[in-house]
Amino acid sequence: MTSDDHEELLTREKTGYDGAEPSGNSVQALNLLRLYELTTKDAYRKRAERTLRAFGAVLKRAPAALSEMLLAVDFLTDTPKEIIIVAPDSRSQAEPFLARLRTSYLPNRIVSVVPEKALGEHAKLVPLMEGKIALGGKTTAYVCERRVCAVPTSDPARFATQIGEVKAFDKTVAETGQSVP
Repeated sequence: MTSDDHEELLTREKTGYDGAEPSGNSVQALNLLRLYELTTKDAYRKRAERTLRAFGAVLKRAPAALSEMLLAVDFLTDTPKEIIIVAPDSRSQAEPFLARLRTSYLPNRIVSVVPEKALGEHAKLVPLMEGKIALGGKTTAYVCERRVCAVPTSDPARFATQIGEVKAFDKTVAETGQSVP
C-alpha cells in the first residue's frame, strides 16, 4: 500500500482480505502465475506459491475474505489454456477469434495476439510463440495446454471448439501438483 520511495516505515501493510477492490497480494499472485505460464520462468510460480502459503491460514479459515486470491489458487491447480493467435499483418485480423473467446467462460488462460512480423521479438519473452506462423497467410490460432498444442486452426468455429474442450478434474494433480503418467 506504499511506494518503494515512501518514508521509512516500521512495517508495510500486507492486506489480508479482498474488498470491493482486491488486495494487491491477490492480484500479484494471479499475475505471477500468468507470467509463469507466459515466460516459463519458475521464479514467478515459486513467488506466487509463497504468497498463497503466506495466506494459507486465512484461505482455510475464511476463504470468502480472499475471494480474488481463490482465483489464483484455481489457476494454480488447473491446467490453463495457452492461446497464441498469429495474425498475418495486424492485431485487428484476430478479431473473429477474440470475439469467440469473449463469449466463452475460460477463466484460466493466457492469451497473446501477435502480428507475424513481430513473432521473433515476442518469442524471446514468450517461448510458446516460437515456431508459430500464420498458416497460408491466414490468422491462425494455437490452443495449447502445458506447452502441447492442438492442431492449429484458421477457423474461428474450430477455435471455439478447442477452447471449449475441458479435461476431467484430476485429484492427484490437485493434491500434489504432479500428474500421474
